[in-house]
Amino acid sequence: DSQQRIASVDALRGLVILLMIFVNDVAGVGRAPSWLKHVSVDADAMTLPDVVFPAFLFIAGMSIPLSLQRASASGQTKARLVLKVLARTFALLVMGVMMVNGENHNPWYRGSWGLLAYLAMILAFMSPPRDPARGRKTWLAARVTGIVALIVLALAYRTDKGQPLVLGPLLVPGDTVWLRHAWWGILGLIGWAYLTASLIYLAFGRRREWLIGATAVLALLYMAEQKGLFSRVDSRDWLGWAAPAIRQVESVFLWVRSHVSIGESLGSLASISMAGCDLGSILAPGSDLRTHGARLRWTTGFGVWLAAAALLFDPLFGINKIRATPAWCFTCAFLAAMVWMVLYWLMDVRRYRGWSVVVRPAGVNPLLAYILHPVLYLVAGITGVPLWFYKSSDLPVLVNILGCLAMAFFVVGVAGLITRLGYRMKV
Repeated sequence: DSQQRIASVDALRGLVILLMIFVNDVAGVGRAPSWLKHVSVDADAMTLPDVVFPAFLFIAGMSIPLSLQRASASGQTKARLVLKVLARTFALLVMGVMMVNGENHNPWYRGSWGLLAYLAMILAFMSPPRDPARGRKTWLAARVTGIVALIVLALAYRTDKGQPLVLGPLLVPGDTVWLRHAWWGILGLIGWAYLTASLIYLAFGRRREWLIGATAVLALLYMAEQKGLFSRVDSRDWLGWAAPAIRQVESVFLWVRSHVSIGESLGSLASISMAGCDLGSILAPGSDLRTHGARLRWTTGFGVWLAAAALLFDPLFGINKIRATPAWCFTCAFLAAMVWMVLYWLMDVRRYRGWSVVVRPAGVNPLLAYILHPVLYLVAGITGVPLWFYKSSDLPVLVNILGCLAMAFFVVGVAGLITRLGYRMKV
């Protein structure tokens, strides 16, 4: 597997994780400059933090053709691949909801419950060593322990109003909510985008033109929801014969939308992962683009397509991360594609890889790197260690920012060290 890995993909993933940890940490610096803060919901602009999350959606999409083609080559059927995609999506949704509810609803759970939840996630999704001599049975037992712990923690959780996180109708008389969450969390949003892009890829396979078309359709889905999908059916006489069937589809649409935003989570955000999937398809086994030159030329043309799409969508909804507008999505996808192209030329063509020694191991183990950051803060909060001293308002803001950057490198370095020891989190 290590021999087949594309260095630029791991490096881009590692750089994105580094930036994600940095911007999450610097969010606690009140005096940080505006370009290090997310823009407001009514703004028509974006800043550095607004680019990081979509970059991870993009790189997650790039990995889809690589992982699914590898699994298919090993003999797995398409049905089994669908089950694998559903299992990964479920794992990301579970972690996303657990992380969000550790921060919201009941402040008490930001301490011991949150720490236990993170540790349970690490155990539940830690990939056991491949070497049988390194105690695979022990790690399997640890994974089972983690899964059981997640279930117990989810059942034990109560909001500040005494409401359960899951299975409300079974646990509290009169409760009608089966899953109570403020939102799906970053990992949950990645899960929905991953599900959408993966199912599309499994449906259309290596037909790259169909994949690119699906990317555009997902952005149009955002437009349709914003403008009122199904709202004009009754005014179209020629649709009268199909109105009953359309209403049935609409009822399903409304049910899904009551749980997840179709226009954003399954539409525009998924289009970013789909764009990454488009690019990843040129790297997958069996691709017709096998030379470095052909891949670089295709990526250049694809970048032009993404930039043009961003410009065309811009007058409609503007650029805004919180609203997940298509122009923001395609702009970020364009930037991610161009950064990857530079890394590909540098690392896979010219073979200059030494500079990435810090970020690449974290790029192989991104989930662990992402989770380690809040774990450190929870441990510091429980033990009273002033880990965030560098954010003090008594220090110059430049020191605050450099401290956040140092923390990001530290977390990525620890994740890289754990990766080199042979332990990875994998969903």
